Amino acid sequence: MGSRLPTPEARREQVCDLVRECPEHERGLLRLRLYEETPASPEDAGYGGLKARCAVCWTLRPRRQQLNELQDRPVATCKDAHCWRLWRRALKREATLHERAKAALVEAFSGSRSGEGACHA
Repeated sequence: MGSRLPTPEARREQVCDLVRECPEHERGLLRLRLYEETPASPEDAGYGGLKARCAVCWTLRPRRQQLNELQDRPVATCKDAHCWRLWRRALKREATLHERAKAALVEAFSGSRSGEGACHA
């Protein structure tokens, strides 16, 4: 009985299409969506929610790769260059929405209390 998961190549094609055709209002959460859709596996247990599979192609990653960090953030992909490029493309699609959210936050704090300092909880 074979695996119900698509082949890594087929999954990469699906993700490529998703990154290219993702609606603008969903772009800010694209990588989170990819990560959450990654199937769970028995190898996931005990790593604080880290998944053992690549978020792009769904192949199992070795423990060392699961725990590897880049700039203090977990990396969710395998070593395959195609997966890494797709993950980075998804990140670039998020960038404009992040910048707009930051600008709106700054505007909300600077415009709401003119003359008063921001109150920190």
